[in-house]
Amino acid sequence: MKKIAKLVALLLSFLSVIGLVYYAQIRYFSPGTLTKQKGVRYSNIPTVFIHGYQGSSLSFGPLLKQLESENIAKREMTIVVKSDGKLSVEGELTNNHDNPTIMVLFSEDVTDEIQQSKWIAKVMHYLYQQHVTTLNLVAHSMGGVSTLRYLLEYADNKVPRVAKLITIAAPFNDLEIAEDTEEIFAYELTEDGPVGQTPIYEYFDQAMNRLPNNLAILNVAGDLQDGTDSDGSVSTHSAFSLRFLLQKHTKNYQELLIKGRSGGHSAITRSKKLRDNLIAFLWR
Repeated sequence: MKKIAKLVALLLSFLSVIGLVYYAQIRYFSPGTLTKQKGVRYSNIPTVFIHGYQGSSLSFGPLLKQLESENIAKREMTIVVKSDGKLSVEGELTNNHDNPTIMVLFSEDVTDEIQQSKWIAKVMHYLYQQHVTTLNLVAHSMGGVSTLRYLLEYADNKVPRVAKLITIAAPFNDLEIAEDTEEIFAYELTEDGPVGQTPIYEYFDQAMNRLPNNLAILNVAGDLQDGTDSDGSVSTHSAFSLRFLLQKHTKNYQELLIKGRSGGHSAITRSKKLRDNLIAFLWR
């Protein structure tokens, strides 16, 4: 029994080391610059990645590491929003035209998109002070809802212009934005729009005329194909309800549905289909 216990302890220690190495690889930066690839449009316009409720560096870290290993985009900055709203900045933006990416992390979870949108505004003001005039946004789950609220409430003339927005598995027409319920909430989406509107959806509908002009949007949803029409947390009806909010306000709106196991709420950010479409949308 003692030998088995020692073997288990050694195995756990080994796995812990592997886990720490993997975490360090996706959390921190790698040196050097990208080897430019044919067919990729490079610039110094940053792309900011924003996680959702209970998110972490694991939300987008694997995706950003893959983009860098494929010489598509370079991780240059991490901005940690502390519980008091102060920013802790790691790294710096270069002018290497490496399609710089910025990972935003929230050190404390909030259960509403209102507070998160205010924190996003602080990040945007900081980047504007760093002479960033244009950027792209990629946001997952509640982060997508918070990002839309930010665009409607805080995108004034003292923040960078958002050129492209990607929302992933975002519950635009949910009653509980940051909580999983036993049954996945959904107002069915029809040809005329959702059969019902939640308070957050009603707010967006009324405020949509404040959406920045010429914004290109890719809206992504997941479907596990298990009969729920959802990614396990967010209904495709809720995610794609954004379509009807935007129909009078932008001509550049696209949708992407990722099916099967890759379409799970957390798995979707590591999906090859998402990565390929994200690259095409942002950098082709």
